[in-house]
Amino acid sequence: MLGVQILGNEKVTVKDYPEPVQNRAEILIQIKASGICGSEMHGYRGHTSQSFNGGHEVAGVVIDAGNSTQFKVDDHVGVHAVWGCGDCRWCEVGKYTFCDHRSTCPGTHAERISAPEHTCLKLPEDIPFDIGVLLTGDGMGVPYHVSQRLNSREEEVVCVIGAGPIGLGNTVIQSFLGVEVVVIDMNPYRLSLAKSCGAAHTINSQEADPLEAVLEITQGMLADKCIEAVGRPETLKLALKLVGKAGTVMAIGEQGDVPISPSSDLIRRDITLAGSWFYHYSEYPSMRDLYRRGLPIGQVITDHFPLLEAQAAFSKFANGQAGKVILEP
Repeated sequence: MLGVQILGNEKVTVKDYPEPVQNRAEILIQIKASGICGSEMHGYRGHTSQSFNGGHEVAGVVIDAGNSTQFKVDDHVGVHAVWGCGDCRWCEVGKYTFCDHRSTCPGTHAERISAPEHTCLKLPEDIPFDIGVLLTGDGMGVPYHVSQRLNSREEEVVCVIGAGPIGLGNTVIQSFLGVEVVVIDMNPYRLSLAKSCGAAHTINSQEADPLEAVLEITQGMLADKCIEAVGRPETLKLALKLVGKAGTVMAIGEQGDVPISPSSDLIRRDITLAGSWFYHYSEYPSMRDLYRRGLPIGQVITDHFPLLEAQAAFSKFANGQAGKVILEP
């Protein structure tokens, strides 16, 4: 089968790989769409070649259901990127991200994948495959889980720092819930995408001081909540400055150690600092229902590329001139 190999130094290639081995209790899926994630940029920009790729957002069609009791050939499915063991107390309640023996989905930028039955999610046939990638992957899963943690209310102001695909997804969901969303980034193109995704205000941090701008928007009260979707120490520190008294900062951008002052950053203003990772398998029905109620999550998708044009797809994403990019074998 054809699959993408990450070569590093901003190069990828498409080559022939062995067919996936379908183990017991796994189903074989013909991939129809896979999404490029910002987390893949570390390998793409790095200097070391990978044996395959880090794709983990996928939708496709079952071509061999094995001994599955839940799926059959021709079913449309997505795959949860975090593969819980399937046997522990966390997996029993559909919270694979808490499983102590979890693994991750292998590269999905390919023609086929074999996945454990309990990690697969059935997609209604009227939902397009690119939307299925969002519904069962990072695109909607991450911002949906954040929304459940934040429990934002209509009268609140929420700052989203970072207008990459995850920041845009948070913008879509928070604005759909009636929140006044402020998006901060330094990329004019992605800020324009944030506007189309429902942002009430956008701030280019290279042209304006975000703190002064948020003070003006909120009449000095600052934001009720901040979502840090970049993954840099300076943006997390910025989130702590932009959130008002008794507010919440939700960190979702992966990063290393960040110096925090418990007294000035948290204690003296009753600030809650929390983290949120991916989404729970058990949340998928609610996510699908929210999409059915009109959530326009598809607005984060800007580009579709054939698998054979993976280099162009990765380049456009890495250059910040795209929202969510979908590869289609």
